[in-house]
Amino acid sequence: MIGVKKLVLEALDKIREAEEQVEKMRQATKAEISTYEETQAEKFKQKQVESQEKVTELLQTIESQQNEQLEKQKTILLSEAKKQTEEFKEKYEKNKDSIIDYVIERVKKIYGSQ
Repeated sequence: MIGVKKLVLEALDKIREAEEQVEKMRQATKAEISTYEETQAEKFKQKQVESQEKVTELLQTIESQQNEQLEKQKTILLSEAKKQTEEFKEKYEKNKDSIIDYVIERVKKIYGSQ
């Protein structure tokens, strides 16, 4: 009977030791998972920052291209406006004398020559 008691106590000791080992392994695994989660969270944050930087850079590039395009359009429009103004001036100068003569003739017709 003492032999059986001793075997039972030894078995209980081994079970307790196994339970302690399991608890240690559980704690170690928990710590590993926690470290892994922290690492992944940090990697995710870094990827977010990089992604945001790329988006900002892309937006700046697009804005720069649009500004450049607007400047080109502005230059073209100003050039066209200047050209039209010159054409109007040329037409005015060319037709000025005949218009003045026409107006004088109309006035003479309406009011008569005095």
